[in-house]
Amino acid sequence: MGIQTRQLRDRERRRQQIIAASKRVFTSKGVSRTTIKDIADEAELSPGTLYIYFKNKDELYASLSIRMLKHLHLSLQRVKETKDLSDDQRIDSVKRALFELYEIDPLMLINLSHLQASETLENISPELYEQILELSRRSLQALSEIFTKGIELGNFLNRNPMQLAVVLWAMFSGLVLWEESKRSLDTRKNFLKPTLEIAFEIFGRGVKSGKPV
Repeated sequence: MGIQTRQLRDRERRRQQIIAASKRVFTSKGVSRTTIKDIADEAELSPGTLYIYFKNKDELYASLSIRMLKHLHLSLQRVKETKDLSDDQRIDSVKRALFELYEIDPLMLINLSHLQASETLENISPELYEQILELSRRSLQALSEIFTKGIELGNFLNRNPMQLAVVLWAMFSGLVLWEESKRSLDTRKNFLKPTLEIAFEIFGRGVKSGKPV
C-alpha cells in the first residue's frame, strides 16, 4: 500500500471515528446542547483535530444524514426496478422501504427531517451541501419514476409525478416528527407504524385514477 493511499484511508477512518462519536453525543445530550468539545472528548481527540475534518457542529450534524440518504435512494431504486408488482404492491413496497429507514435509525431520520427545515444547511461547506442535495434529488426522482409508470398505465391520477413524490415524502417525514414526539410520554409504544398504515392507505386510495385496472 502506498503512502498516499494509507494516508487517505487513515483520514477516512478518523473522519468516521468523529462521526460515530458525534452521533453518540447528539443522542445523549441533544443537538442544541452538544458542543464541539463534547464530541472531541467522546472521540478522544482535540477540538482542533475535529476542525480539520469538519467546518463546524452544523456540518458534522449534516454529515450524519449522508448514510441515511444513500440507504433511502437504494431502497427506492429497488422498488422502482422490481417487476411484476401491482400499483398497490408498489405503494406498499414504498411504505415498507420508508418504515425500514425509520427502524434502522429513528434518531437520524428525525434529524434528517429537522435538517430539511432548519438553517443548518446554510452553515455547511458547498461540497457537503451539494452532496446532500444530490442524494435528496435522487431519492425524490426514484419515487417520482414509481408514480410515472402508474400514470402512464392510467392507474394513477394524471398529476405531476415529482409533486406526488414530494407530497408523499412530506407526509412521511411530518408523521415521523409528529408521532415520535409522543414517545416522550411513553417510550414503550410504537406510535408511528399504525399511523403510517392509515396514512398510506388514504394516500394510496387518493392517488388512484378511479379507472378499472
